[in-house]
Amino acid sequence: MKRILCYTLIMLLIAGLSGWSIGFGVKDAQSELSNITEEIKALQTQLQQGKQVETQLSRKINELQSKINLTQSEINALSGNIAATEAKIAVAYGELEKLEAEIAVQNEALNARLRAMYKNGSVSYIDVLLGSNSITDLMTNIDRVQRVYQSDKEVMLYLDAQHKIVESQRLYLASMQQQLELNVADIETKQSQLSSDKATVASQRSAISEENKKIEREIDALNEEANRLIAEIRALQGDAAYAGGIMAWPSPGVTRVTSEFGYRIHPILKYKKLHTGIDIGCPTGTTIVAANFGTVIKAEWNNSYGNLVMVDHGGGIVTLYAHLSSFLVQKGDVVNRGQAIAKSGSTGMSTGPHLHFEVRVNGEYQNPRNWI
Repeated sequence: MKRILCYTLIMLLIAGLSGWSIGFGVKDAQSELSNITEEIKALQTQLQQGKQVETQLSRKINELQSKINLTQSEINALSGNIAATEAKIAVAYGELEKLEAEIAVQNEALNARLRAMYKNGSVSYIDVLLGSNSITDLMTNIDRVQRVYQSDKEVMLYLDAQHKIVESQRLYLASMQQQLELNVADIETKQSQLSSDKATVASQRSAISEENKKIEREIDALNEEANRLIAEIRALQGDAAYAGGIMAWPSPGVTRVTSEFGYRIHPILKYKKLHTGIDIGCPTGTTIVAANFGTVIKAEWNNSYGNLVMVDHGGGIVTLYAHLSSFLVQKGDVVNRGQAIAKSGSTGMSTGPHLHFEVRVNGEYQNPRNWI
């Protein structure tokens, strides 16, 4: 009988030690899983911010491309104006050349007459007088000579005026062409700067995109590690039974839920994100109780959750209480259903006093409404 009792005690001792070992292993794995989960959340936040920057840079690139297209249209229009102006200048040069040819002919004719008059001197005039048969004939000859001179004078004045008009138009068109070319050069400089800015922004977007891909790879690696830990927790917990029963409401006397479980626009991060628990509108200092019998596996600070408590209830079921103002328990404490474990607050990423309450089964988020 004594021998049987000894064997029995030894087996119980071995089982107990094994249970403690499994218990500590579960706690360590859950602690590591929690840390990885928080790291994943931080990286997801960083990735979301990176995606926003990448989107902004893409918009900037599109804006710069639109400006480049606009300046190219302006360059095309000015180039067309330059071509039209050059055509007008060519026509003006042609007209100027014609007038100059006409002036040259008239000048030559006039010069010939002037040379003849110069050589003959007054003889020509005396010849006109002597060659006249009468006073009437004399007056007629004098009138003819005067008309020739007057005609030559009028032709010279007309041709000179036309020459000035064409020359003025040529100078105006040349000035317009020069201004258009200056405008083209200015716009081309502007376009070159826009292209440079676009290349810079594209380089920044490429760097951000590469960084986002790197973060995505890190998240994938962490998710793989989280899945490994979940499997490890399941293996360590084995067939240990859940404490059982419907869970107690974690904030006695305060039942108003301000945010349900599920996807929502995060109140701080401002993008769609899974809300992993329910938020209960508890004023600061409200007593928070354990939802069921279990062991405290975490009671510490977390950047996102603020002060948090996690309780292992067996069967792979863990409850989490976040944004607390103070702790009433510590890691390793065994708590009963309804036992006070903390005071509510607004620590961590919180927009105001409330309790964030989660239920996790084998590390995966569950809707707490199904358990309380």
